[in-house]
This record gives sequence, C-alpha cells and structure tokens, in this order.
Amino acid sequence: MISGSMHRRFFTCAPLAAAALATLMGCGRPQTAKIALPAPPPLEHSKTQAAPPPAKLSLEETRLHGIGRQMELLISQPRFSVPDALLNRTGCLLVFPEEENRSSAVEGFASCRNSENQWTSPVVVNLVSPAGARPASDLYIFVLSKRARQQLVSGRLKLGSGLRMAAGPTWKDAIILDELRVSRDVFTYTFQDQSLHGARAPGATIVLNPAKTQQLYGHALDSARLLDNGSMSSTVTSFYRVDVASFFNTITPAGIIIHHSVLIPAGDLPETERALDRFHYARGYEVSCFGKVYHIAYHFLILPDGKVVTGRPERCEGAHARGYNSYLGIALVGDFSTHLSSGHRAVAARPTHAQLAALVRLCCYLRQKYSIPLQHIMPHNAVSRTECPGDGFEFSQLLAAISRDTGAGS
Repeated sequence: MISGSMHRRFFTCAPLAAAALATLMGCGRPQTAKIALPAPPPLEHSKTQAAPPPAKLSLEETRLHGIGRQMELLISQPRFSVPDALLNRTGCLLVFPEEENRSSAVEGFASCRNSENQWTSPVVVNLVSPAGARPASDLYIFVLSKRARQQLVSGRLKLGSGLRMAAGPTWKDAIILDELRVSRDVFTYTFQDQSLHGARAPGATIVLNPAKTQQLYGHALDSARLLDNGSMSSTVTSFYRVDVASFFNTITPAGIIIHHSVLIPAGDLPETERALDRFHYARGYEVSCFGKVYHIAYHFLILPDGKVVTGRPERCEGAHARGYNSYLGIALVGDFSTHLSSGHRAVAARPTHAQLAALVRLCCYLRQKYSIPLQHIMPHNAVSRTECPGDGFEFSQLLAAISRDTGAGS
C-alpha cells in the first residue's frame, strides 16, 4: 500500500514546553513530509495470485467473476460495510447474484472456512422459495453458528426455521454487535448503491446443487465434502478464493495499538524485516489480502533511526492483538521492558527520540485519515495480559503529544 517512491501526507508537530515531553510533538497543520515507506519485503512462502480469467466463461464462471468484482469494489471503499467482529466469526458465506432471467432457478455460491481457516473452493447452491419469490438484489448471507453451518453442509439450510436471524449490522452499527453475536446464527445483506445494507432473510431453503458444481469444475466431486473441509485448488475458481479471503481480511481501521517488537534493534533494515517476517511466519500470523500474503503481524514498524516501514497494508486485518485486529498495529523496534539480570533489576530501555517523533507523526496522520478517537489509541498491555510495549515506554506522554493541538478525545 505504501511504496518507497511514495510520499505520505503527515503533520507538522509543535514543540512541547515540558522538558519531559521534549522528544515528542503535537499535531499541527498538514504539511507534506518526505518520509519514505518501503513496500513489504518479497515473500517466499505460498504467495497467492489470482488466476487470469479464461477467454470463454461458462454461466457459473461468469457469475463468480461478477461476484468477485463486486467484492473488490466493496473492500476498496474507505468505510467497509461489514464490521470486523462479524467477519471474524463467519463460518460460511453465500452469495446469490440477481439475475435478469426470472425463469431460471435462483443460483448462488457457498464457501466455508476449512479446518486450516482457509476458504474452500465454492460450490453451487440454489435458493428455493415456497412462493417462488426472488431476491430484489444481490443477496449476501453470512453463516456464523455451527448448527447453521452443519445444515448447509448437510445439503439443506432452512432460513428462519429455528435459526436466529437478523439483518446484518453495518460498520456504523458495530457497537450493537456484541449483543447480537451471541444470539444469531445468520446475518443477511443486500448489495445496493455500491454497498451492503442489512436486510431480512427471505423465507427460503438453501440446497446444494451437486450437478452444477461438477459442471463448474468439469469433473465429479463431493460437493458437501468440498464445502465442509475442502482444500482443493482449482484454476477455475482460484480468483474467487482470493477475493473471498481479501473480503474477510479487509478492515476499516477503528483504532491504533502500540507495541515494541522485542527483537534486538538491528542497524540493517532488511535484516530486521527478515527477522520479523520469519518469526511471524513461524507463528502463523500470515494474512491473505488483496491477492498477496503478508506475514508480519503489524501494519507499521518504526526503526531506532525513526524510519517508518510497512508490515502489511492499512486495510488488511492485523495479527497483533487478539480481539483488536481491526486496530492498526504499530511496533517500535526494540525491547522497552525491565528485565531481571543477576538478581538486580535493570533499568528499562527506552525508545529513541527519533522513534517517538515518528510515532507521533504517524498516529496523527492515521487518526485524521480514519477518524480515530484518542481513546482508541492504546498500548498493547491495555487490551491483553502482556508487558508490551514495556515499562520504558511512557504512553501518557505519547497521548499528551498527540492531543496537544486537537484536544483530548476529538
């Protein structure tokens, strides 16, 4: 998202009067600052690329490509419609595109997360309504509960029959999601005006269509098995798996979490990035987003000399704080915790002046870009049982610097 040849628009920062805050700066008027942010390092592990569409597509393939383009449009919006908490809990996604041909059956596609948390290749499903009613627009159905998923995989998901259903909450309604998530099996949306809108689910039954699924792939297969825990990769639908993965790994940043990397600061940037990449890859922090795979759990790294580099794009879900991965993760390279050494308590290391100055500028920029409240800028230890970012990091001073010119909470 940010390349080494691009310049970001950051903020000037007025000096603070207090000596204790001499190394930090508050937010002032916008000004162009030439801060080079190199692109993420080349990845050597399972890099995913969408396959180019074939010259001639079947009807099912054409519909899949249409849904894929629609998802790409949705995730390109600054305010992504679906709350991150709902996306994280979705077990299966079903999409029924609106068709002009009203005489044909209502066909759509279903894909579920497998045991490795990867999305399965899609299978064809039919939406069967007793009254023959059809969706007025493209219909998105998010299956959250195990029992609803089991019904779908078994071949017959009856909407509204004993299932707790609701119109899908939007990003603006995310505050009520905590109450809904424990009592809903299915959420539904319709695609209108280039966005998703919560809608009531139709009174219908969703059934697997094995014949059309085999026709899609060109060979015999078990639709239920593929949907439940399939790992098959097909050139016919590889692009769709990429689009679905990106759809579920896209966020509208809701806040900022500050970390320290713990790794010993290295003077050589490429080696620091490689070390973090290897460490996070080994821990399974990778995310597939916008057709690429990123391993580093944080969105930004700040080196001791103040240089800011990207770990993963801002709109990709993080892997840095459980329950808060819709927040942007910023890690200062270093270890700022006090450690026991030879029975004596050592003095904690502290971030460099250059790191703190760069951190304030970056927080100011991100805060304005995504309308992030001051109270949504937090240290990692405020949301998890951890020392991170260490007792050598004076977080209250950081907040004072960020809020100096804009006012606390604004």
